[in-house]
Amino acid sequence: MFKGKLASTEAVKRYDDVLKSIGDLNEDDAKALLKQVYARLDIVQNGNGEYKSEQCVTDLISSFTELVSFTKRKKEK
Repeated sequence: MFKGKLASTEAVKRYDDVLKSIGDLNEDDAKALLKQVYARLDIVQNGNGEYKSEQCVTDLISSFTELVSFTKRKKEK
């Protein structure tokens, strides 16, 4: 998908891993993830201004990275 673009090979692999992990989620886990994403976005938009959009992006990327580990552990059980 990113071939010939600016993304590194590592970034492309991470992207593919995250998309696969999202596809592997069951309905309850997917809903929980969406609730977390919405909560963070709502805090940026409606909070007291201390939680900045840059931190939100960093936190969301971290959550999706953790998702890959979560789905791998779940498959191993």
